[in-house]
Amino acid sequence: MTKGQFSKDFDKLRHVATCLHERAAKYHAQGQGVRPEKLYLQALELQQRLLGPDHPDIAHTLNNLALYYKALGRLAEARPLYERALAMFRKTEGASHADTAATMYNLAQLFKAMGEEMEQRAQQTEKDAREMMGPAESAKAAIREDLSRYQLHIAQSRIHRFGVFALESIPANKRIIPYTGKLIGRQACVSRGSGERTYLVRLDKYWRIDGEFGGSGAELINHSCEPNCRFDIRGHSVWIISLRRIDANEELLLDYRFSHRYPAVPCYCGSAVCRGTINVKRFPAPCSDPIERKATPPSS
Repeated sequence: MTKGQFSKDFDKLRHVATCLHERAAKYHAQGQGVRPEKLYLQALELQQRLLGPDHPDIAHTLNNLALYYKALGRLAEARPLYERALAMFRKTEGASHADTAATMYNLAQLFKAMGEEMEQRAQQTEKDAREMMGPAESAKAAIREDLSRYQLHIAQSRIHRFGVFALESIPANKRIIPYTGKLIGRQACVSRGSGERTYLVRLDKYWRIDGEFGGSGAELINHSCEPNCRFDIRGHSVWIISLRRIDANEELLLDYRFSHRYPAVPCYCGSAVCRGTINVKRFPAPCSDPIERKATPPSS
């Protein structure tokens, strides 16, 4: 390969990396929650192969991928990307460059968000611990054994308060326990849904089941972004179905997928694919926060 051909191929591949980055930023700005990550990572892989470990283009992509993760609520994943981008900008563009300042500012905002999240979680955990020590609260946490098709029990959950655990292995695609409760209409749902904890399952546009009254115990199944169970809703009948084999002593988990129209409820499921909230989000654009700044890569 001649030097001229190599240069031509290099420029072409670098242009491809820039286009991938720009497409990722475009989809991110449109509020898409899945496509940007794949494109950012493809751009990053190509840039690192072409440009080496410390090029500013790589730092731009790292910064914007971190912004995307922060918008998803994946704060722990955003931190090392910001830190790596900041080190690159300092090394290649200097401590007083605008890109260095922008990335430093973004990292500071991430630390602030992480601190607020931890403080909120600590306060809620302290309150939950006090409540769970009360005999009345423990008495309410029970499984209707006459309704359950498998042996289940209530125990303290690593995710939140009480959880439902299997006492025996449960095969995939099996009905486990019905979700029972009081049938309420849309108007009553508004006031019920404003409490600290609600156990509402939406049946259709009008009807809901409120598991707080007459619940089978299924209302205590915790949320996870990586569930092992799902809802099966047929008319006014709701069952909890296993998505895969559930081992004895494993906690039953559901993805509640709260609407993005409702106030955000933080998720602490700890899954590798945790989206940060129980709500399904409409993701904001990278620059929607006026404090945060997006580093823009140069055109190829």
